[in-house]
Amino acid sequence: MEETEEHERQAADNRIWEHLLHEDNIRYQQGNLFLVALSLLAVAYSTILTAGDKNLAAARVIAAFGIASTLIWLYIGHRHLLYWRAIRLRTRQRLPDYDETLRTCMPQGRSLVLIVYALPGLSAIMWLLLLLIA
Repeated sequence: MEETEEHERQAADNRIWEHLLHEDNIRYQQGNLFLVALSLLAVAYSTILTAGDKNLAAARVIAAFGIASTLIWLYIGHRHLLYWRAIRLRTRQRLPDYDETLRTCMPQGRSLVLIVYALPGLSAIMWLLLLLIA
């Protein structure tokens, strides 16, 4: 009986660990997707703008789409960060060695906050300025 309970506990620990790794991977894939998409929009914007004054409306539409995409990125990142924090808390509770490693090695800064909030914030500023320029 004890062996079965231990096996079930180990399986649950493995599932929560895999879930945490999966959510880490998803966050970085989402960030990469938005960075590539917004980079392509910036290329389209600059290409249209260098084509002449006749395309100012198209450049403004692209800049507005860039702002909207950035706000979506910010919203998705925020929601995912809240979800990831809940999973990380459960993982720390279930896996004491993970908790100890985090307490020992966790950086003092908040690099994840920069990824989730600062990158979309900088992107929003860039698109607002580009919208003003057009």
